Amino acid sequence: MTSALRIGHKTIGPGAPVFIIAEAGVNHNTREELALQLVEEAAKAGADAIKFQTYDARKLVTRTAPKYYVDTMAQWLRHERPTGFQADEFSQLDSLSKNSYRAIKRHCDKLKIMFLSTPFDEVSVDLLEDLGVAAYKIASGDITDLPLLRYTAKKRKPILLSTGCSTLGDIERALDAILEVSNVPVALMHCTLSYPTAAQDVNLNMMKTMINAFPTRPVGLSDHSLGTTASIAATALGARLLEKHFTIDKTMGVSTDHFMSVDPQELKQLVQGVRDVEAMMGKSEKHSVPAEELARQYARRSLVLNIPVKKGAVIKKDNILIKRPGTGLEPRLKDVVTGRRAARDIDEDIVLTWDMIQ
Repeated sequence: MTSALRIGHKTIGPGAPVFIIAEAGVNHNTREELALQLVEEAAKAGADAIKFQTYDARKLVTRTAPKYYVDTMAQWLRHERPTGFQADEFSQLDSLSKNSYRAIKRHCDKLKIMFLSTPFDEVSVDLLEDLGVAAYKIASGDITDLPLLRYTAKKRKPILLSTGCSTLGDIERALDAILEVSNVPVALMHCTLSYPTAAQDVNLNMMKTMINAFPTRPVGLSDHSLGTTASIAATALGARLLEKHFTIDKTMGVSTDHFMSVDPQELKQLVQGVRDVEAMMGKSEKHSVPAEELARQYARRSLVLNIPVKKGAVIKKDNILIKRPGTGLEPRLKDVVTGRRAARDIDEDIVLTWDMIQ
């Protein structure tokens, strides 16, 4: 049985609404006003949380670490290989000040949307802890950084662990490292670490495998595909939480996440789609529901006669028809009624009921 996970005033797990995270990442382009706008639009769209990324580029990548992602949609569509170095981009996006983070957190609190961020080093963990973050998101690339996992676990806050590029063994080792330090709640997020992720690479069945392999952990999807289809489909497959990259304007530069992110209108559609699917899932027991009551009566069929029959007359098989509505004897009783006598005069083309039959 999956254990529910509590983050702030939100629950992630069975019986709770899917927890939806707008992944702003570094789409603020280091501008506080843009970060605040992202918060506002995510709150308007109905997201439960907005998540940023907190790092120092000098601690994250070497100067010559190659890019593993393309910079534009055109490059992706042409199947071009990434070029350049990660440091060239990350070094432009890591200078949001602590005061700006405080302003972002205050704005989140004001708009009642949860503030989250992904720390990429211990100093960033401490910064987020000082801000009062409700949980920590660990990026897929850091699932093997066991020292960072242990350090984060010491804060005794829930951890949302992305699992891109990972095997079940990688996930188990990461969980063991976390639990060595503290029995903090951990949710797992299936992810394909490809930006953007092509439809054939989303592999939602891997999420189902994780649900079976880690039955006590809430499992969800960190969605890097284009559009909203994968997130909505994941909801139907049992995702308890979702993360989707989010921007104000897909044409912005600096952060290469902009072009593959959803915009405010798409995020709103995603949230609505997820809530619709949740409602559609309904109950598992198969039976008629109240909304079908009229159809149950009037779309089903009953036995009727094609001629008038006098009281005491034998009802012949050739005189029994099957017509709507379904308010009388069911069609399965045709052979039972055949050969019985009429208990009273019966007009043609009216549904038969037991009180008409001897």
